[in-house]
Amino acid sequence: MHKTVLAAMFLFAALLGVGNNLINSNKVPWTGSAEVLPKPEGWPSLTLGQGISGGAKFAWREVTHNRVLVVGALLILSLLIRISMRQRKPISGGIISWLRIALGLMFLVAAYPKFSDPKAFAMLVTQYQLLPAFAVNLFSIMLPAFEITTGLVLILTPFEKEGSAALLLLLLMFIVALSQAMSRGLGIACGCFDIEGAADARETWFALLRDIVLLAPVTWMWFKAQRRYLWRL
Repeated sequence: MHKTVLAAMFLFAALLGVGNNLINSNKVPWTGSAEVLPKPEGWPSLTLGQGISGGAKFAWREVTHNRVLVVGALLILSLLIRISMRQRKPISGGIISWLRIALGLMFLVAAYPKFSDPKAFAMLVTQYQLLPAFAVNLFSIMLPAFEITTGLVLILTPFEKEGSAALLLLLLMFIVALSQAMSRGLGIACGCFDIEGAADARETWFALLRDIVLLAPVTWMWFKAQRRYLWRL
């Protein structure tokens, strides 16, 4: 893994974030934070078992509601594996290419609402009550830009290992942020794909479980990573 590539990713993300905040109509001050809002009325406090059960049920509901996308993704995965086998290459190449496409697109989609509305995202980040107040706005500017950078690196560049490392960093950061907020009973939502946040505690648990589960394939991808474009299986 080349540290120069990672440094270039951080630099590109910083320039992208700064440029976006300069021209965005929903820009935020470079330092400071929004107001901490009271806990949503009626927000339930779930036990570990209730949270896992609720998160799993929410995940199943999402799968059934988006079954066309799920089936399409599985068909693409099977196609990439078949191509790898026909070329007499390890099937890991096809699986990793599929992961790069899926996770790259996921992070690009997740970043869009945050990137387009820094002010609303800064409000959400404030509710985590994790960062010093002076750093919240700057973090809110930079995080979506780094998510976009990571997604683009995974899909468009040969830097497989560096992109995987960035994914691991983001997932671990999300897990820590969500875990501490839930353990403190802050009643906040993930805001991963929607800056208005989750509708209930089950969705927040789903976000945490999803990120924990994703650690396994992303870690495997990091160990198996090569310097290659994703279409070169």
